[in-house]
Amino acid sequence: MVSGSCFCGDITFEVEGFVTDVYKCHCSRCRKRFGGASSAAAMAHETAFTWTRGEALRNSYQAPECKYKSWFCSKCGSLLPLHMKDIQLYWIPMGLLDADPEIPLTRHIHLDSKASW
Repeated sequence: MVSGSCFCGDITFEVEGFVTDVYKCHCSRCRKRFGGASSAAAMAHETAFTWTRGEALRNSYQAPECKYKSWFCSKCGSLLPLHMKDIQLYWIPMGLLDADPEIPLTRHIHLDSKASW
C-alpha cells in the first residue's frame, strides 16, 4: 500500500498495487499538463485505488479533442489521479506518491513528439 496527496495535502489517496510499471510520456499534452519534458505515471486497477480525503475538492478540465478529463486540486492546482472508467484503471502521476512504490521505469512513450530541450 502506498499513499499519495496533492501539493497542499487536502486531497489524499491510497493505492494497493499497480498493474503497470512506471512509464514516461513525452507527448505535447503531457508536457502541458506536467509543465515539464514528460510525465511519469503508472496504472492501478480501480479496485486498488481509494480516495481517503478531500475528493470533493477535485475539479476538472477537458479539452474538446481529448478523451479524458484532467483532474486537479481546486485549492493548490496539483494534477490528480485520473479514473479511466472505460478500462477500469486509475492513471496515477508518480510525483504525487508519498513513498517509492518500488516499481521500475520501463517505457518511454510518444517519443515522436519528444521535446528537443
